[in-house]
Amino acid sequence: MCQAAPGFDHAVRKGRAARPRRAGAPRDRRDRGLPARADERRRHQERRCRGHRRERRHLAQGHGRGDEGLDEEIQGQNRRQGRPGPGGRVVEVGVSDSGGEGGRQGDRVTVSGGDELLRRQAGVGLRAVWISLLTLVSRLLGLAREILAASLFGNANPFYDAFLFAWRVPNLFRRFLGEGALSTSLQATLTAADASAGAAHGRAIFLATIRLLTFVLVGLCALLMCALVAFSGALAPYLGVEPQATLELLLRLMPFVVLVCLAAAAGGALQVRGHYTAPALGPVLLNLGWIAALVWIGARVVGLEDDLLQLERVRWLSLGVLAASLLQFAVLIPALKRQGLWSLGAALWKPAQKARAAAWQVLRQSAPLAFGAAVYQVNVMIDGVMAQSLLEPGGQTAHYLANRVQQFPLALIAIAATTAVFPALAALGHERRLGELRRLHDQTQRGVLFVALPAAIGLAVLAQPIASVLFEHGEFGAPGVARISLALRALSLAVISAGAVGLVVRTYYAMGDYKTPVRISALMLVCNAALNLFFLRGLGMDVEGLALATTLASFGNLFLLLPGLSRRLRLPRSEAGFLRAFGLSLLAAGASGLAAGGAEFFTRDQLPRALSLALALSAGAGVYFALAASLKIPEAQLMRERLARFLAPKRPT
Repeated sequence: MCQAAPGFDHAVRKGRAARPRRAGAPRDRRDRGLPARADERRRHQERRCRGHRRERRHLAQGHGRGDEGLDEEIQGQNRRQGRPGPGGRVVEVGVSDSGGEGGRQGDRVTVSGGDELLRRQAGVGLRAVWISLLTLVSRLLGLAREILAASLFGNANPFYDAFLFAWRVPNLFRRFLGEGALSTSLQATLTAADASAGAAHGRAIFLATIRLLTFVLVGLCALLMCALVAFSGALAPYLGVEPQATLELLLRLMPFVVLVCLAAAAGGALQVRGHYTAPALGPVLLNLGWIAALVWIGARVVGLEDDLLQLERVRWLSLGVLAASLLQFAVLIPALKRQGLWSLGAALWKPAQKARAAAWQVLRQSAPLAFGAAVYQVNVMIDGVMAQSLLEPGGQTAHYLANRVQQFPLALIAIAATTAVFPALAALGHERRLGELRRLHDQTQRGVLFVALPAAIGLAVLAQPIASVLFEHGEFGAPGVARISLALRALSLAVISAGAVGLVVRTYYAMGDYKTPVRISALMLVCNAALNLFFLRGLGMDVEGLALATTLASFGNLFLLLPGLSRRLRLPRSEAGFLRAFGLSLLAAGASGLAAGGAEFFTRDQLPRALSLALALSAGAGVYFALAASLKIPEAQLMRERLARFLAPKRPT
């Protein structure tokens, strides 16, 4: 800001200099022979002080910063006066309102710097466990929702195929635009803003981003809906057996994009501020709303002819999904208010120029991120289009359900860990603490791999009993179970590659490198589409061909990304025993797969299916963790130590 001299305003009003006049001195600067621009400088100083007073009142009302150069001026004044810059400490800036001898003290502006950012993200391990627990609840509810839907609609229902295909399109936007690109870009921008200009500036950027994002998403949805109507005839051959139903459901579900992307952006901002519970609760509420809609549909939508009945059911289901997505966004608003990020009036108010520029920067960064961060999800979408157009009825359902089962361990292990660790990665990348960044990446990657290896082998070995126990109910029969199990075996190894890719890509973004993942993703998308055509048309494979192509493309993405990460960090590997730990984990995972498969084989005829599967899973998990502990794998020892501390009796204080 500025510190006006005592009596400055009074002197200006009288046309005199701000400095007290000596006896006999000329009454005006021009009387001393000074150039006229000295008088202009004096008037400029007066206007500058008035502008700073307006800026201070603007900040006090919570509207963010309006002066483009205000942050630079504050930091420059701090350096000139020997005060600390942004680093999480308090900076006092003096502004004289009245100009008298008793001019009041200026504002105290708290600037959150690198230390404050890292303090917010402390306790990554505990946070990852908490997010994993909430993710586990969400995934269990998601499985319950799929089981209920499969029993209601069956394994060869063209109308449910149409609904699943229509659901994939807005869900794709949720995966890579909302939860991937937008949240990643917004988190990086908010991290830098909080470090350089303080929490108030971050709040202004968040509100400006939400406002801009709403306009962009509404326009995008309107454009997509108009395009679907205009090109419905050309799209019909690719929309399956019931193209009209597919088109109608696409139009009904398109507003889901707006709600879920806004929820993802808000959740990303909360994670930057160190709040993770509300964003993790959103998917739980979405699944609960979906389940409630399915229960209501099964009880109330009855008494119609078969085709009309199925069409009415999927129509009501689409409305239930939209209502659940609205609830998912609404649950974030109280948390946003507690973190000082939300105000409806401020969100509707036109943001300052600097905040608008930052919001546009978030969207510009999202463009490459949207493509690079979600190659796996785009591959799944390509598979869905080909399943809808090239496979027999029920292929879309089998492929979708196999992906849902495979996503269960992937989300619980890899996505939860990546979500928990990315704000810390972004903070370290912003501070250019590359050694700590690499150690955090390697430690997280080893932890993900330690759990992903047995999960992948377990899915491959137990694919058929898992599919049978989960989905062979009601209208869903054995042919559908066979198709799901084939696809699940092909997708099982993608648990390893997709989890690792997510963390590697986020590490690139934490260092500000957005181009490398995009280029590699583009190459893998082409490879995935070519592999799909080769397996389906060339080899005559069914749904397992789509799943195998997705797995191969995911591993190719990982193998091309890893070498560039080491070059980008310019550091040797911080974990010299990585290959040894990987080999030991693979050995233990193989033994656990043999134990799980043997337990299921010898008990499938003596016990109920669910009990036999539970026994097999328990046997595999027990063998894996016992071998990991005996082989002294570091992650197993760390897990045992944390469990012992958690179970140890608390000493009275």
